Amino acid sequence: MSQCCDPKNPVYMLTAGGIQVGLTRVDEAFQAVKGLGLGDEKAAEKLLEIVKQKNFIPPGAELEYKLALLAAYKNFIAKS
Repeated sequence: MSQCCDPKNPVYMLTAGGIQVGLTRVDEAFQAVKGLGLGDEKAAEKLLEIVKQKNFIPPGAELEYKLALLAAYKNFIAKS
């Protein structure tokens, strides 16, 4: 099991629902979704699905996390 500050799994900071949160495996999720050619809604769902595998997402906060992940993903795509 990976540890909090494992350099192989850096913590990615983003704002979800007005709260700054740290998530791991976000870059991995971005890379996985990048080649799938999904629209925004499906990309957001897939990003959340991947990130939830290694991170706790509070019940009732999934929409905020999807929106935050999608915004960060769009920024990632624009820079790549």
